Amino acid sequence: MSKQIEPYKCAFSISNSILSSVASIAFKLGRLSLTHEHKADIPDFALATKSTLELEGVEIKPSQMRGINKGQPVPSAPLASAIYSLYASMPRIDPYDPEFPKAFEEKVWPDGVPHRLSRRVASFPYPIPMHARIPAMMNGLYSFARSGKGKIHPLTLGCLYYFELLAIEPYSEYNGVLARYLLKAFLGTYSANLYCLPLERLMFVHKAQIDEAYAASVERADTAPFVTYMLTLIEEGVDSLLRRSVKKAPEQSAGVKKLLAVMEDGVFYSASELCALLGLKSRLGLQKNYIRPGLEAKAIEMSNPVSPTDRTQRYRKK
Repeated sequence: MSKQIEPYKCAFSISNSILSSVASIAFKLGRLSLTHEHKADIPDFALATKSTLELEGVEIKPSQMRGINKGQPVPSAPLASAIYSLYASMPRIDPYDPEFPKAFEEKVWPDGVPHRLSRRVASFPYPIPMHARIPAMMNGLYSFARSGKGKIHPLTLGCLYYFELLAIEPYSEYNGVLARYLLKAFLGTYSANLYCLPLERLMFVHKAQIDEAYAASVERADTAPFVTYMLTLIEEGVDSLLRRSVKKAPEQSAGVKKLLAVMEDGVFYSASELCALLGLKSRLGLQKNYIRPGLEAKAIEMSNPVSPTDRTQRYRKK
């Protein structure tokens, strides 16, 4: 039986499949920029937070998720609040900055960073480097990124970073949170539209296939199989953004215009509050003639889009 290669010793190579995927994604992003400029907002950050927690096996209660969906701090879920805050600030961070992990650590572990001391991490079956080697390897990874800036395509670099951060496993927990965050941050440096990419949700849905691609790279001692598969997921996400952008938004009805007229910018309203402002007696009429058309026209948004029938659902202007 041959000795298993450590993931951090895998070679980095560019295959024809990788070049083809990067070219295809670039083409689709070009089309996307011509049709619509997506701007990441509360629903994108909330979905990314929920999905990345699910990938870590961390459960978040519906009541806590309601707060996250409103972009509010949730004291009972400090990890979720910290991750949401990181996603919300993603467009302003520089993933090439070697000081960023310190800011990440302060957010996620305010009471102390769980630096890995042993050579074992739960749920990661491969050999990982000794604790003493972690600082040098992390510095080497950032040095590689900075030296490759402008030479290595951000789409490829982000996937490679994800692979290597899992291979190094600098913490005793939540290494995947940092790996996924930096992957998406690198993608965003290439196109701001990619900050809206439902990448974490796709990674949750296709977790088994990602694990298989990682295993294939370890077996071949080459990151190419993993990077190739991750690029297919990124392209799937871009396709979803394209589908969203080509849907023609219906024109605003008289009811929607009336609804918008009574709503203040940035304020969430309950159904009962909107009924009072509009002089309505029936919530059924509110839903049929105002809320539903407003959502379809993308003129308003829900406080909890993950659970549309939430009894505490509130609405605000977009």
